[in-house]
Amino acid sequence: MNMIKNTIGNEELMDVFEEFDFSSRKDTRNKNSKEYQEMLKLYRLDEVSIPEEGQVVSAKYVGKSSDQFVFSVPGYKDDVRVDDKVAESKYFTNLNTGDMIDVLITNVNHNVFMIKGSVASLYESRAHANLKSLAEGQSVMVTVKSLNPAGYDVELKHGGVTLPGFMPNTLAGINKLHDPNSIVGQTFNVMIESYAQNEGTYIVSRRKYLQTLIPSAVKELEYNKIYTGHVTGTTPFGVFVEFNECLTGMIHKANVNPEWAEKLTSISPGFEIEFYIKEVIKDKIILTQILRETLWDTIKNGQIIEGTVKDVKAFGTLVNLDDETVGLIHTSEMEKLGKKFTAGQNIKVKVLSVDRGSRKIFLTVG
Repeated sequence: MNMIKNTIGNEELMDVFEEFDFSSRKDTRNKNSKEYQEMLKLYRLDEVSIPEEGQVVSAKYVGKSSDQFVFSVPGYKDDVRVDDKVAESKYFTNLNTGDMIDVLITNVNHNVFMIKGSVASLYESRAHANLKSLAEGQSVMVTVKSLNPAGYDVELKHGGVTLPGFMPNTLAGINKLHDPNSIVGQTFNVMIESYAQNEGTYIVSRRKYLQTLIPSAVKELEYNKIYTGHVTGTTPFGVFVEFNECLTGMIHKANVNPEWAEKLTSISPGFEIEFYIKEVIKDKIILTQILRETLWDTIKNGQIIEGTVKDVKAFGTLVNLDDETVGLIHTSEMEKLGKKFTAGQNIKVKVLSVDRGSRKIFLTVG
């Protein structure tokens, strides 16, 4: 950081002194006298520094005028002044006279020689730089201020600075929120998606943050424990439920409370529901409201089972073995046996293999 330095030499000062009457102080011209040394200080014989715009200086808080916060910097011809605005004053809440603080020089008026500064601009520029350098997977805290048709206006709190942000509706949760207003006023973690330069706004995602929690949340799941969640949607074959903040599972209609089995489509999103963990298969969580043993729990290779053809596809014939278990007779197997079936047909099948990792059952005709 360059500075313009003006130095008044001793010889020049002597020329200035001769314009004054020092007859009452005959030792003033003695360079070793106390009076002479005090006179040097009076005329600031030390170097006078003039700051440049964009320079950051360490300044001492000396007080407040009617509309400005005043800071002193050794060697400056004038104090550094920061306008008393809301954007600035929020950083001075706990500042006491004599405290040191970094100030950004924003303007140097050489006509009247006034130095203007800003603390808000400095803090915010540092916060922006820090946010842009966040490591992959690192989150920040936001507070949801309001909801609009496109999403949520939020405030990021980072490094002691509050910055504006926006969270689209589609990024507000793992699933679509059953009550969009439910998160207004809440404070939680998000990931930064991007920065909208024109608006000066960060685009954030709560969904992306919640997704990072899924692996550990799945590991902590317990069988035979009652969980509570909220319905996110229903289909003719089951209910989808969100629980533990970041997890989503499905309760097949065969495992839904019998009282609800015939009215699945009337259960609306947001409905609170209790259930157990039935099974976790890769990224799928199977839930149940009824603790019971099903065919899937006991099925084994070589077993003969009666089923009903669900559908005939190019890759093979799908067979319902019970209300929640489906097996496949592969096309190659059908061709080998010279068999053809139609949907709804009752047939006997034999289990060739069971892939529990992907929950697939391969069959042949029994």
